[in-house]
Amino acid sequence: MNLYVIVEGDKTELNVYPAWIALLAPHLNRVRDAWDVTENSYYLFSGGGIPHIFSHIQNAIADINNINAEKEHGYDYLVICLDTEESCRQTIEKRISDDMKANKQTLKNTEIVVCEQQVCMETWFLGNRIVFKDNPQSEAYRRCIQFFDVSRENPELMGSDEAELNRAHYHHKYLREMFKERHMTYSKNNTKEVESESYLKQLISRYEETGHLATFGNWFKFISSLK
Repeated sequence: MNLYVIVEGDKTELNVYPAWIALLAPHLNRVRDAWDVTENSYYLFSGGGIPHIFSHIQNAIADINNINAEKEHGYDYLVICLDTEESCRQTIEKRISDDMKANKQTLKNTEIVVCEQQVCMETWFLGNRIVFKDNPQSEAYRRCIQFFDVSRENPELMGSDEAELNRAHYHHKYLREMFKERHMTYSKNNTKEVESESYLKQLISRYEETGHLATFGNWFKFISSLK
């Protein structure tokens, strides 16, 4: 089973996804060049954000077709991981389909899997109920909880409490405040805390027990199903 993975960001996703894949599907070996695919391997790279990722998807389709035509073990899945922010899976899938039609492209013997992050990857990280502290000392964190209690309500449904911040930026701010209360650190360049097995298990537990973080659950179930 082989995956060709494109992620939207060039920091968080490049660190967290490989760490989580190593925990959930340790039989998958990461290759640094798409042409180095063998059996049970994955290739992962950043699409450089929106809208650039959509151009990279079209290039990836051509790349996969060429590799699959020549290699004994080709790619079974093209996995696309990106934030929905104010969009939705259907809009993303339509954009990909429309681009393929415009470029007269088809993807042969490979399935496209869209793993959207609703609203962003930091939204998923907010689902850790152990890290959440419901009696904060910080006034900034207290305001966040008063606006939306992510320990009880689904973080994917949270908006923004600050006009100058869109949903993704507000979720990032909320996460940093939640971490500071526990004397932990998070930034897009420092994702060590969320890469751990214990952190991942808390997100899995949240999804399985409450149904919250459904887009995380979709990704988790897909990776866990790979043999």
